[in-house]
Amino acid sequence: MYHLLRLNLSSNAKIFRQASALVVSVPKSGRTWLRVLVHHYLAELTQMPFVLDGKELQKQGLSNLMFTHDLWEHRTTHSMKDRMRGKYLVPEDLCRRKPILLLARDPRDVIVSLYFQLTKRTMKYRGSLPDMIRDRRFGIEMLVAVMNHWLASWEHRSNFKLVRYEDCRSQPVGVFGDLIRFFGFTLDHDALLRSIEFASFDNMKRMETEGQFGSGVLRPRDPSDAESFKVRRGVIGGYRAYMENAEIQYVENALDKLDRRFGY
Repeated sequence: MYHLLRLNLSSNAKIFRQASALVVSVPKSGRTWLRVLVHHYLAELTQMPFVLDGKELQKQGLSNLMFTHDLWEHRTTHSMKDRMRGKYLVPEDLCRRKPILLLARDPRDVIVSLYFQLTKRTMKYRGSLPDMIRDRRFGIEMLVAVMNHWLASWEHRSNFKLVRYEDCRSQPVGVFGDLIRFFGFTLDHDALLRSIEFASFDNMKRMETEGQFGSGVLRPRDPSDAESFKVRRGVIGGYRAYMENAEIQYVENALDKLDRRFGY
């Protein structure tokens, strides 16, 4: 693992410092699902209207969670200026004292979902899926390297928690209940059950389709193209439907280098 100087000289540093807790992940690991669930849960507790915008919750004094791609965004940005300033990095002193949740998902599923994100939503990539899997900037090796770095850097700290997307899907009540406590919120079992139902895949897909999240990030780029939705499939192991045998073997070889503690 290389040494990373976590120095943030951008205006983002102030935003990181104001956060009550940090949720770190590579893209397409389920953080929108987590954000919807937590924000709805806080709305349930306080009898306030549900809002997806974290800034609105902060104004109401309800939450100040910071969702960030941290090192992944630092290493994939085209902007040398942003890298030099450490714009996307959580400063080292905050890593030591803020609660950090690392949200992980099987990189094989991530790479497929990320491909559709970059080609149909943000338009940051124009090649094929086989090309992107092998891409030095966005490919499977980058995902593995970033995930390994996070775990190796933080796994021994008492303020750190690793949770897997797959466990959220299979054991939502137990896993999300632990996360609610980890973030420092009061656990209300009934409110949690209502929020889990609200944040179900089908309901989020319906709300995105109907435009109920407004003009923010949770809307389809092209309503006629199912692959352009933010809430796309969420299937565990769904990568096999999109990859030929050569690509499956390539990603399997890359996963040989992933820290076994992730469980993939």
